[in-house]
Amino acid sequence: MEYRHIQYWQYEPGVEEERILEAALVLSQKPRHDTYLVELANFIAEHVGVKYVMIGQLSADRQHVHTLVYLAGRELLQNYTYSIKGSPCENTLTHKFCYYPYDVAPAFPGDKDLQDLQIESYLGSMLLSEDNEPMGLVVLMDEKKITNAAFAEHLIMVLSPAIEKEIKMRSI
Repeated sequence: MEYRHIQYWQYEPGVEEERILEAALVLSQKPRHDTYLVELANFIAEHVGVKYVMIGQLSADRQHVHTLVYLAGRELLQNYTYSIKGSPCENTLTHKFCYYPYDVAPAFPGDKDLQDLQIESYLGSMLLSEDNEPMGLVVLMDEKKITNAAFAEHLIMVLSPAIEKEIKMRSI
């Protein structure tokens, strides 16, 4: 299994990607509303082309994530809490960013959700508090390889401040 700990790609966005990143900046500055995180997750799913997008908040003990948004094929699913132990999310919290381009489910046999969903590819990025402490995750998953992981990471980096601000506001 290939594993990549990447924070900075040798990556130059194309014209269409630049347009999407500019739209992401505009979206990140929109007034907040009840479904703002869902709107951000849908934007990511649409422009990265992944089936699953999760935005989650880390528990106080940093052992669990509670999803605030869980999209599957653009359908909003019920939020739930899961343990990060033995999951790729555990590595994401260790390294701030993780990308597994293939064979994710077999690599994490104890992660029942990955097995049930037959996840092939995983990309996760840590969200940080104002004190630079881990506060949550943005996770992209698919049954096929995520085709442009560099762009996906870049898009998440553009939207992360808005996501982090929204999570902080919900925590108050």
